[in-house]
Amino acid sequence: NQANGTWTTLPSGQYDVAGFWIKDIPQVHEWFNNMLKTKLFPLLVQQFPYFVESVDDLVVDNAYLFKYIPETGLRTGVHTDSGCLSFTIALNSPEDYTGGGTWFEHLANNVNNNGDVVVEDSSKIEMGQGHVTIRPGGVRHCGQAVTKGTRYIIGGFCMHRKKVEYVRMLIGYGSECASLGNYQQASEALEAAICLNPNFDGAYTHLAGALEKLGNKSKAKQVLEHCFHHVNRINGEVAYSLGILYLKDQEYEQAKTCLEACIQVDELDYQAMTALAQVCASQKDKQGESQWYERVVQTPGVAKEDAASAYCNLGVLNAGEYEKEVHYYEKALELCPQNFQSRFSLASAHASAQEWEKGAESFRLAVELAMDDEKEDNTQTQTQTTTQALHALYRVAVNIVQKKQASTQAEQLKILKSVMGETNYQLLASSSRKA
Repeated sequence: NQANGTWTTLPSGQYDVAGFWIKDIPQVHEWFNNMLKTKLFPLLVQQFPYFVESVDDLVVDNAYLFKYIPETGLRTGVHTDSGCLSFTIALNSPEDYTGGGTWFEHLANNVNNNGDVVVEDSSKIEMGQGHVTIRPGGVRHCGQAVTKGTRYIIGGFCMHRKKVEYVRMLIGYGSECASLGNYQQASEALEAAICLNPNFDGAYTHLAGALEKLGNKSKAKQVLEHCFHHVNRINGEVAYSLGILYLKDQEYEQAKTCLEACIQVDELDYQAMTALAQVCASQKDKQGESQWYERVVQTPGVAKEDAASAYCNLGVLNAGEYEKEVHYYEKALELCPQNFQSRFSLASAHASAQEWEKGAESFRLAVELAMDDEKEDNTQTQTQTTTQALHALYRVAVNIVQKKQASTQAEQLKILKSVMGETNYQLLASSSRKA
């Protein structure tokens, strides 16, 4: 722990991860620098002699100590690093946690002489306490989810004092330009990177993204197709981006080919699974859509929001089968209790089954969520979402009134207000008068 007993955070993958920069803790920094000179740098010189000949030529660009727990230690996106060489040091024993480890794209798959992807079983490297993995920065990888306990690692990037990585600098500059909305400059920088090294796949998706922003979707598709077929068949990011373009253009079979290639590369790629479910939906393949969403929710390391969305879609796919439908919506709400769509869908399922009291309770909660969203968005007027929930609540309340067989209008109004809630009733009445 740090001297003051607190941890800073750094964006990493889907969540901010606790940790600290090594340079900010003097005692750790001194130990770390000594370990670099005596252990890590000599190892890098030994393993990468074509890149570096002397430990004096190496410098650590940055290093961070990460603390991963189940809440924040979800699976990261597949990515490359910003340094020439990268390292990961395991600080505690695998007995202290469940999950974790680093997945490497090229350890998982190879392409044979026929151009087919061959899946291997050695895709994830697990490390004991004190072990280190080293790799070129351009190797695509991701961190696997920590599902129990706490894992501590140091991750860092090394640079060569005397060498300039022009391709990586152009990719970085192009990405920065794109983030600022300068897509023309971005595309020029990324095209230059590809011209310098057309066999490095790191620039292709960035270039395609910039071209798409410029309105040149056909060229963006050509760039991705070239990379997919001629540069790196097992680059999941390229396959996914190309698959999404095919999906947008309603070229479903091509989209399916690319997205299934993503799953071949990485069996835990839940974003590709979600896109494949969308392909099935577009082809009216309800069974296939359901199977892909089921696979999403069973995949380790899926972000809560994505799993909740998949559960909600499964509820929609099971409309009319009351118990199944409710089960899926409730699973979605367990993960994301503040999600309006899941809450509204659950209420609608209750109403469709004439479970009026349960429907009323859920619609009231849906109204609250819709109004909370209005406050967060600083919306001054009632949104369509709130109005939709209020009208649905009113219809359920009317059915409850009819069920109770109140004999006078006063009794009916009393029940109606009781079911809806006085505030909700007044809101609906006010919106009706304005309409």
